[in-house]
Amino acid sequence: MDDHRMVVLGLRTLFHNRPEVDVVAYAHDAEEAIAACREHSPRVAVLDVALEGSAIDGFELCRRIRADLPAVDVVFYTGLDELGVAERAFAAGAQGVVSKGDSPGDLLKAVLLASRGRSFTSPAFAASADGRDFQELSPKQLTVLRLLAQGLERKEIAEQMGIGEETVKSHTTEVRRKLGARTSAQAVAIGLINSLFEPA
Repeated sequence: MDDHRMVVLGLRTLFHNRPEVDVVAYAHDAEEAIAACREHSPRVAVLDVALEGSAIDGFELCRRIRADLPAVDVVFYTGLDELGVAERAFAAGAQGVVSKGDSPGDLLKAVLLASRGRSFTSPAFAASADGRDFQELSPKQLTVLRLLAQGLERKEIAEQMGIGEETVKSHTTEVRRKLGARTSAQAVAIGLINSLFEPA
């Protein structure tokens, strides 16, 4: 779904030429997108961040689709290229983020990966930010980050790892510090963007 009709036409050409992709609907604003997802239950929805003529942006649309139809994965296709855009996209529940400056093949790859429950991040978003010590994350800290990405609460993580809740809290604090994240959701997004772990 994209608010620019020329982009939609380009996507139509891209996807219709691929036998492994079955396009079930197009939409030009948030309301149409939600209605189309409810009617067709697509495996993957392609969204833009900026939605002209809509009361909400793509991040909120993603959250609503994922809450209403959790079986529908979301891939963002956006002209915005700041690192924070990708973090917000993953935090909203997206499975992939692709820049409009990338090749059409990258978008196709992201959609196909999302259909198999895997993530994809455009190289435009994948650069590590200064002050993020990815290499210094311990195995246990990476495990905590991966379990946070699965939606587990602190008590559940403690039980699964066989450690105390306070230890989980300590690991989570260190993960956020090393990744420069303000929240656990942002830490998970940074982890996904930089391929620190495979999504569940």
